[in-house]
Amino acid sequence: MIELALPAGSLQTALQAFHGGADAVYLGLQEFSARKFATNFSFDAVSQLKEECIRRGTRYYVALNTLLDDSELDSVQRTLRKLTLLQPDGVIVQDLGLARMIAQDFPSLPLHSSTQLAVHTIAGVQKLQALGFSRVVLSRELTFDEITHIRTACPDVELKVFIHGAQCYGFSGLCMASHAITQRSANRGACAQICRTWFSNEQRSGYFFSMTDLALGEHVLRLRDIGIDSLKIEGRMKSPEYVYYAARYYKMVLEGFSDAEAIASAREALDTQFSRDASRGFSFGYGRTTTQEHRETPTLITDRYPGHRGIRVGEVRKFSEHDEPGSVTVLLERPLAVRDGLLLLSRVKGGIDEPIRFGLQTLRDMQGRAIYAASRGTDVQLDIPKGVSLNIGDPIYCVSRHNLKLSTMSESGLSSFRYPVHLQITVGARSLTLKVDGLPGWVRDVPPMTYDLDIQRAKREQQVRTNLTRVFSTPGEGMITAGSLDIVLDTPLREEELFIPLSQLKNVRRSWYSWLNHYLDEKISVDEHPTTHAEAKKGDLLPLRNSISPPDNSLIPWVDVHVAHKALARGQKLEEVLSVVGGVAYIPLPPVSFSEGELFEDLNALVASIPIPVRVGLNNIGQLSWAKEHSETACFADVYLYMTNRLAVSLFLEEAPHAVGLYRWVERAEQDTTHWPAVASDAMATHSPFTLPLFISRACYRYDALKLPCKGCPRRGNWVVEQNGRYYRVSVRDCLTVVSEEPE
Repeated sequence: MIELALPAGSLQTALQAFHGGADAVYLGLQEFSARKFATNFSFDAVSQLKEECIRRGTRYYVALNTLLDDSELDSVQRTLRKLTLLQPDGVIVQDLGLARMIAQDFPSLPLHSSTQLAVHTIAGVQKLQALGFSRVVLSRELTFDEITHIRTACPDVELKVFIHGAQCYGFSGLCMASHAITQRSANRGACAQICRTWFSNEQRSGYFFSMTDLALGEHVLRLRDIGIDSLKIEGRMKSPEYVYYAARYYKMVLEGFSDAEAIASAREALDTQFSRDASRGFSFGYGRTTTQEHRETPTLITDRYPGHRGIRVGEVRKFSEHDEPGSVTVLLERPLAVRDGLLLLSRVKGGIDEPIRFGLQTLRDMQGRAIYAASRGTDVQLDIPKGVSLNIGDPIYCVSRHNLKLSTMSESGLSSFRYPVHLQITVGARSLTLKVDGLPGWVRDVPPMTYDLDIQRAKREQQVRTNLTRVFSTPGEGMITAGSLDIVLDTPLREEELFIPLSQLKNVRRSWYSWLNHYLDEKISVDEHPTTHAEAKKGDLLPLRNSISPPDNSLIPWVDVHVAHKALARGQKLEEVLSVVGGVAYIPLPPVSFSEGELFEDLNALVASIPIPVRVGLNNIGQLSWAKEHSETACFADVYLYMTNRLAVSLFLEEAPHAVGLYRWVERAEQDTTHWPAVASDAMATHSPFTLPLFISRACYRYDALKLPCKGCPRRGNWVVEQNGRYYRVSVRDCLTVVSEEPE
């Protein structure tokens, strides 16, 4: 059965998700979460959730999906030790160094990839699988045909696909807009949502990079039918109500609920909680399966208003003659009641809509009588806020329903999960020895503990094994419980002759659990991360990054390999096609490529045609496969294959046999790399600034934002947009949009 996975920004949200029908939830901890501003989970809350999952037969996943620098490795290692005691069903990661740590040191934690890894190709999926990932979350930019192709080519790894919620304009993990404009890194969980802000072009202002919400509805059945393992709904910042209604609606769809009216009502309840303009996204709404086809599908951009608009409940039919605040007559398309929340969109000069939100305080029928509620198809009178200008035919939206608020589910009665261990109890003549087995691998050499006891000859037959089992199966405070017991009697007295006071056994149990938890706390807190000495460094310093961008367009800092190969074949000079520094030709690869086979084929031909040494820059996880297969070609970790810490560097060196260097993580260019096993190069210097594009998007700016037809388009173009006095170049190349800071 396909899994329905819901977001959980809090324990209450997780409970509501399960109440709505979710099979799994994914959550963030209070560190290392890509949703830094969500409530997120303490370890105590995770423990309660784990126990609830056991009771319900559901699953939970922990997202440690930010990039990490060296200073955080010890802390995340401590986090992983705790997580092994809470047995999540998967850990979702972006950072390659963290992935290496989990695969090598914490094999009991299933490794899942984050969408932040921007995996959108077969080679990317296969490389993650080779690195120990058991589940891959695919990029949202894939079409259904592309997803099907990956599923067919990668049958023995779990695939997870987004089906509902917010869509990012840029590829997740490759977006630099927040960092470039506000210094808040999306790769560190602090995205400022620049794509939801307005820009201006020559004609007007608009939210040109604000994507519609993804809402696949019954199309999820097609994903189920091709063997997708998990369906993901976005929204760790969303309310418990949103998560509940999302789970309920999609569970009804997946289970083949036959009542169309009930399904429509469930969808309406979901959209009322939160919904922008919706689309079927790239998976079912992109409208192209080949580069020759023209798009005729609705736009993927909601450029006039980027926020929650709920559901349309009616339109203005006429105005009253009363003074402001005015009364308007509205023809209802859906039921409406007092205390519902309403939204009007007031069109302002410049091309954007201003939201006007208000609670419905009064509702009247056409005779002017106060009513509490009205049904679909009726005319009603309602008061709008003072000063709002409307036109006949303007829509009115409902953004909250008074009767959709959920009762808070009780958390006070939840039990906490305890990691089950095997406990051997040895009863001696005057003592009790406890020895524990079955702890995770990072807990080494747990010493047995011996306690003195006043063991006496019983006056009547005893049940020693029963008493020991009952006492020591009761968990103490902390992380551990005895899942199984082995009782050894090493005493001159027969079992039925042994008398051990229950009070003494309980005291021993309390003392032992207290000692064991203290012992585990000490083991968790140990900093034992290995370092790599400077003398082991591999590689050379690379040129400043600007100097190896393509000569014809430095704003797009990677090479169009196909175009470059054709240019050289036509006899164009090498220095006009590729950057040549110190007698070496540099080929930084694109971080996004939907024709992966063609990319590698063109790359092989390009490398073979160059008469001087070549260095290839790797910018996506899937390109590590090419580097491993072509060990004769020098390569380097470019700016999008984030080298964030020494473990990520070690993984890169293991996967790229002819690695000649790497660029530092551009968002942490100042970090100390003394103990890295390879030479780390700065991407820029004061005299040679370098910035990555704000967005790399599959949404075509020309088609989706400017609303120009696809037919007749040259598949290329350049525009300029402005925001707060800063200018940005928007370039479309083969239907891929790249937004870069315009040089002064």
